[in-house]
Amino acid sequence: MDIYTHSQSAGRLDIVDTGRRRRFSNAVKLRIVAESLLEPGRCSETARRHGISRSQLYEWRRLAR
Repeated sequence: MDIYTHSQSAGRLDIVDTGRRRRFSNAVKLRIVAESLLEPGRCSETARRHGISRSQLYEWRRLAR
């Protein structure tokens, strides 16, 4: 194995930009919660569609009660 082959096998490092924390208004939270309640058993799909975690959606649902 020569230097060129070795450097190719090392792979590439990708820098992942996590960005900043997103903020949702109360109106948007309520709309997402209402959408999740319209589709029983599909909370994970609703959360994924809006880019939030399931646990975040469950917390918003709890707070909405």
